[in-house]
Amino acid sequence: MAGTCELEIIHQGPEFYQFASNFDGERYYIEMQYNERNDTWYMNVKDSNLETLLSGLPNLTNVKGLTFRFSIETIFPVGDLIVLDSNENGIDPSFTNYGDSVSCFYTSVS
Repeated sequence: MAGTCELEIIHQGPEFYQFASNFDGERYYIEMQYNERNDTWYMNVKDSNLETLLSGLPNLTNVKGLTFRFSIETIFPVGDLIVLDSNENGIDPSFTNYGDSVSCFYTSVS
């Protein structure tokens, strides 16, 4: 069943936080960490057993295949994470716009 879900990004929240999300019926844990020096958000993805599947994934706007650049297909579900700027300016997420005009979505391709 193909579908899309928006991740629970906290607008101007703490520089590190975590939450759970369901991708294709499986539970995953997402850790978000902001790096002030390069104004970039990074993501770690863990499975339901808290085993790290993806680590240090930079959240960059409009990059298709973002998860597959950092993962082997066998350890991550069929699908992709994509960061989109709703203003269509292609602006990467920063501390001031992530969770507001810039969001992250999981898109299933199964």
